[in-house]
Amino acid sequence: MNITREVVTDLLPIYFSGEASSDTKSLVEEYFRDNPDFERMARSAGTPLETLRSVAPVAAGSEKEKRDLESVRCGLDRRKWMFGLCLCLTLSPLFFYFTHGHLVSLMIGDFLWEAAFYWSMAALFWFLYFARLRWRTASLVAAISLTLIPIPFAMHFANAPGPTTAGIFAGGICIWIAAALIWISYFRQRSH
Repeated sequence: MNITREVVTDLLPIYFSGEASSDTKSLVEEYFRDNPDFERMARSAGTPLETLRSVAPVAAGSEKEKRDLESVRCGLDRRKWMFGLCLCLTLSPLFFYFTHGHLVSLMIGDFLWEAAFYWSMAALFWFLYFARLRWRTASLVAAISLTLIPIPFAMHFANAPGPTTAGIFAGGICIWIAAALIWISYFRQRSH
């Protein structure tokens, strides 16, 4: 049987690790006898693997472990708060409230726009929750979305004034202020 160099090259990690069967060892050693230049090259390439095995693993310092655990704890806390915000924004249009002697739902009449606003914000935060983006990417997505999402709702309420218009505009301005702060932090991170 004719064994090619590629087959032997594929067998070298098993051979050098000592996990090869006796048949595989004899096959590789026979190929080495026929090709001494390849054997020299293979053994010199296998040397770093052997030196890595002989080195004792580096123990992490207690301060590094403490920082790593604190980072994981902060990340879990952030995800917990993000989940709460997503759930609140998703469920808030389904709530009822009592006003002027009537039970009112956000799912009827003029309040449908308000429900759509809550659900569009919820969609953004659910995306950020499940996407697990890096911090800079997530802040960029949030800044763009918080800048653009309030525009159609502000336009609608500007054309249809009513008793809730002032509250909607105040909410939109608060969201745009949050977007401005996220934009500022995004560009400040970029300059570092």
